[in-house]
Amino acid sequence: MMGSLKDSDKGIIPRLCDLLFERIAHNEDATISMKVEVSYMEIYNEKVHDLLDPKGSKQNLKVREHNILGPYVDGLSMLVVASFEDIDNLMNEGNKSRTVAATNMNNESSRSHAVFNIVLTQTLTDPSSGVSNSS
Repeated sequence: MMGSLKDSDKGIIPRLCDLLFERIAHNEDATISMKVEVSYMEIYNEKVHDLLDPKGSKQNLKVREHNILGPYVDGLSMLVVASFEDIDNLMNEGNKSRTVAATNMNNESSRSHAVFNIVLTQTLTDPSSGVSNSS
């Protein structure tokens, strides 16, 4: 997914992020603003942990369901980022918090599933009325 950070060997996540932030940088429409947020969670032994928790507590989070929006993790950190470097730093910090244990094949095998979310919110503002609409 990540590949190496050399241009020719980049994985899908760095390529996607580079294009995303390139498009945001080239936006010349003053009525459109964009915000990128990320979250990173680990699922281990049927428990959900926030890998980007600023407090560093490994508290169990609850999975809930919203009538309209669907399932979500209650209390999961959403951090605003401005570049792929921000995302890469957060992924590296989150990876350090993952649960690992030795197996016969790998001394530092991850014993969990991890989900890294990237959320792009685009806000369109009508200059005449000042009314905003996010999507």
